[in-house]
Amino acid sequence: MTLFERLNHIPDLRNNINVKHDLVDVVFLVFSAVLSGATGWKSIQEFGESQIDWLRQYRGFEKGIPKRHCIANIISALDSDALLDALFEWLNSERNRTEKSVLAIDGKALRGTKTNGLKSMLHVVNAYDVESGLMLYQQSTHGKGKEISLSRDVLDALVLKDTIVTLDSLHCLAPTMAQITEKNGDFTIQLKKNQPNLFEHVTEAFSAVYNQPDSMAECIQENEGHGRKEWRNIMQIEANLPPELKEKWPHINSFIEVASERTCNGKGTRDSRWYVSSLEVDVELAARTVREHWLVENQLHWVLDVVFREDELKVKDPDGAAHLAAFNRSALNTIKQDESDKDSLAAKRRKSGWSGENRSKIFLANIYSKWNPALAGSPG
Repeated sequence: MTLFERLNHIPDLRNNINVKHDLVDVVFLVFSAVLSGATGWKSIQEFGESQIDWLRQYRGFEKGIPKRHCIANIISALDSDALLDALFEWLNSERNRTEKSVLAIDGKALRGTKTNGLKSMLHVVNAYDVESGLMLYQQSTHGKGKEISLSRDVLDALVLKDTIVTLDSLHCLAPTMAQITEKNGDFTIQLKKNQPNLFEHVTEAFSAVYNQPDSMAECIQENEGHGRKEWRNIMQIEANLPPELKEKWPHINSFIEVASERTCNGKGTRDSRWYVSSLEVDVELAARTVREHWLVENQLHWVLDVVFREDELKVKDPDGAAHLAAFNRSALNTIKQDESDKDSLAAKRRKSGWSGENRSKIFLANIYSKWNPALAGSPG
């Protein structure tokens, strides 16, 4: 299915009397503008007016480019679930064909969207496939306190077979674990004192086997660079839970501890972190899931902030901000899949803004030829 076929599935909720601009035209305008560096309604309009000839290679734009307020109203009023399906569902379906992979669920706040203090900011829960480097889905809300329910909505929307879902300690909850395993997935979730009885049992279980190396699996990881050294000892043991804890946490099969030592500019720190997992004991796999969860910070959040300047997004309308965040992630997916050169993500996005030829190369190579070879080279 091509991009335009997917976009055609988004319902047009406008009153027919007031419809001037074709809905797919406007959505494609926003997608292309964000791909090329636009960060708000005004810059999307400016992109459209300067690139109208390029846009008309793919769509009619019979009424020209809408004004920024019109663009904002149309995009803000879109059905959120339909938009997310159009932008991300095709990637999620591809997961049926991949090997077991790590899927990091993590939240991100968009600071520029706050209207009344930090608690009013837009919070986006992302589902990030670490292996492919692609965003698979998102849910968002204004204000804190809803991340648990949003994360479960994200999990509901995803294919989890042959997937290890990683989450932080906020989501160390039996219903979340059950939801993942019922969808044939596995989990590795950080454990802190917000679950005091489980935390006490896990830490005591490791204390009992520190001097019994045959009782646990372990591996060592070392990293060095930029004046910093890090040493990690990853340990994993079977989850021998007492009956009262086993009844509450039936899906936990192993415990993980990561003991770390870091040295930076001559100063050292030590700490330990604990995790619970549905995985059987396989310490190399456990180490990979723990390590890869934190890649979401560098590979997704950092890129959105630095390359897409997402923290500078000043859209105050909750739906408009959430939908632009979805376009950012879809554009990032598209740029990441471009293998035509070795430029950085930032350079590819700049070139897309400067040149319709470069934009078409990224657009066609990813939207058409990679997923629908029969349409390679055809603008649709």
